[in-house]
Amino acid sequence: MLAFPLVRILLPIVIICLCLAPGGAAALDAVKEADQLLNSPNLDLPHALCALDYYQEALAQARPPQTPILTRLARACFIIGELTVASQKYKYFEQGQSYAEMLLKEQPTRVEGRYWLALNLCGQAETGGAMKGRKLLPLIMEELEKAVRIDEAYDQAGSHRVLGRIYCEAPAWPFSVGDLEKSQKHLARAVLLFPENSTNHLYLGETLMKLNRPLQARLELERVLQVSQHTMMPKGLEEDRREARRLLERIAVSQEEK
Repeated sequence: MLAFPLVRILLPIVIICLCLAPGGAAALDAVKEADQLLNSPNLDLPHALCALDYYQEALAQARPPQTPILTRLARACFIIGELTVASQKYKYFEQGQSYAEMLLKEQPTRVEGRYWLALNLCGQAETGGAMKGRKLLPLIMEELEKAVRIDEAYDQAGSHRVLGRIYCEAPAWPFSVGDLEKSQKHLARAVLLFPENSTNHLYLGETLMKLNRPLQARLELERVLQVSQHTMMPKGLEEDRREARRLLERIAVSQEEK
């Protein structure tokens, strides 16, 4: 559900310079190297694991506030959780949660801690089984709603995107929070805020299909094939395009059968 790419959230290196303890030039170099790895067109699991090591090295030398490095760590753990084998996913999502909670303690009014806490909890909900997912869902929704109120544009409208996806995929009331109209509302807002993000259009197209609005859905899915941005990794753009083509074929077959 949430294997969507996450936006480049790099904070200015000068901020990190101010956070590093004296003699932290090596740590600054480590952050630069890690940033390059996570934003490489060829990002894969070994690159992401290496980036995590570099960020952890920098954190050990940083003095408060550590927000820039903690944000990178929470994001890196989520990316690794998305990329790694099934047996290792939960561990990295838990680690990402711990960094996000550190962020919240340091900067409770900023969006980063809320957002990355929600995403790493989403990862745990997906990999931890149905009971774990039901237990975590209220907290996930709460953190995403808070993130929307703080900065709805963060991570290319990531909070709207994730909320829209949850409302689309969850069972409807009284079993869960599923609500296709709410899904459309959040995803339409995500598309409005960041029209060049492929996943925003893909998820909106899927919701519109479930709402039996094939013509509108087709327009959104065709946009997936035209836009150029993805939030987590470059190869995710092609994955979105493949899924969009598959759904467009379904719509075409359905229209022919009528």
